[in-house]
Amino acid sequence: MAIFGVITDKDNPEYTINDFCFWMPQFKNYMDTEEGQTAFDNLYPIANSKIYESIFGTDWKLAMSYCIAHYLTLIAQQLQAPAGDTLAGIAGGGVTRGVLSSAHIGGFDKTYDLSKTMLDSQEALFWNQTSYGASLMALLKTKPIPSIMVVVNDPMMPYVPAPTNPANPIVPFNVRGE
Repeated sequence: MAIFGVITDKDNPEYTINDFCFWMPQFKNYMDTEEGQTAFDNLYPIANSKIYESIFGTDWKLAMSYCIAHYLTLIAQQLQAPAGDTLAGIAGGGVTRGVLSSAHIGGFDKTYDLSKTMLDSQEALFWNQTSYGASLMALLKTKPIPSIMVVVNDPMMPYVPAPTNPANPIVPFNVRGE
């Protein structure tokens, strides 16, 4: 018995800093600086390894922009965090954000409801840290992601070598059938 799965085409077209600035004009002045260029150069390969044109289609450049903006926002938030040479000096650097759903003044207490502003799923947790990441996850939900598995017992099927990992008996092929 062979199990065939679909592998996403990971070959993306060119994406430039100008594409990013088109979709995220609020970052243009920053991208025009040496620091902005360095940030783009470091974040582009990360985004390019996570966001595939074969999934997002005509929205691919927007998705790439959301991804890069997400990482830039995370970095900007960390720049606002306390700094120091001891753990006590940097405590409080990671702050969770969401919709304030309740607050108590006496002894001050507050609660945030993150489900009101973003996808409530395990795979979205990292992306829910910024509005750009949440927008990326919402955009992803509009895409038909291939998830086909075909189990075959037909002896007329061409021979497919056994998987190298017996614990994972999936033999991958791409959507072109190669």
